[in-house]
Amino acid sequence: MTTAAKRLQHQDVELAYWEHGSGDGPPLLLVHGFTGSSLDWADVVEPLARDRRVVTFDHRGHGESTNLGDEAAYSFEQLTDDLTALVDALELAPFDLLGHSMGGMVGMRYVLRDPSPVRSLILMDTAAQPHLAAIDWMKAGIDIARTQGMPALSEIIAPFVPEGILRDRLLVKYGQMDAAAFAALGEELFGFDDVLSRLAALRMPVTVIVGENDAGLRPAADDLAATIPGAILNVIPDAAHSPQDENQKPWLEAVQAHLARLPAR
Repeated sequence: MTTAAKRLQHQDVELAYWEHGSGDGPPLLLVHGFTGSSLDWADVVEPLARDRRVVTFDHRGHGESTNLGDEAAYSFEQLTDDLTALVDALELAPFDLLGHSMGGMVGMRYVLRDPSPVRSLILMDTAAQPHLAAIDWMKAGIDIARTQGMPALSEIIAPFVPEGILRDRLLVKYGQMDAAAFAALGEELFGFDDVLSRLAALRMPVTVIVGENDAGLRPAADDLAATIPGAILNVIPDAAHSPQDENQKPWLEAVQAHLARLPAR
């Protein structure tokens, strides 16, 4: 990010966060995924913040937030606690929540605990059930993270990303990430509790966004849209797991269309 992070002390971590824009619209909170950080929103936060306050933050063990070096300190429940603390400290409610990948899994748990602070929800390239498509890769990555650390893992991943700003950001994110967070949260990605049926109780506006080429999570998007009452499914063409990077214009249009169908306040 181009500006210095603000810091929120919560329990044993400092959560790094950024605030953009100052419009009158309800705040929009962007929640990044596994191995990500606020860098994931670097190219889209400015247009989103033209008429509203937009907040991004780094999960514990990611980006500029605290690394604890202890796998027991990382779980979806703990990330949900962190999210709750941030929302309360910044007095965001009522706000709109966009969760990407693991960030969507955390967002689902947040609204299932208490939906009242959330005006609306965008679930992006995420799933309500364990993500088993990449289990072999994840297990191999966890072993490398535990035995050799994140630099070794980034050396393996980097050649699969085209040279340029996205690879540069990936190397930054992997360099910042706690290996203990990679191991603990990586294991939870294919072993968490299924919450799909519970989402049928949601009564807020929901949009499900997914890249058409996100093979592992494309079916999960259909399940979310079919289960959540009134949910709208928006498939982003020529995009995979990170459509905000891979096909920015239609992704922005999908997010802005979601926000446009909500009350002004």
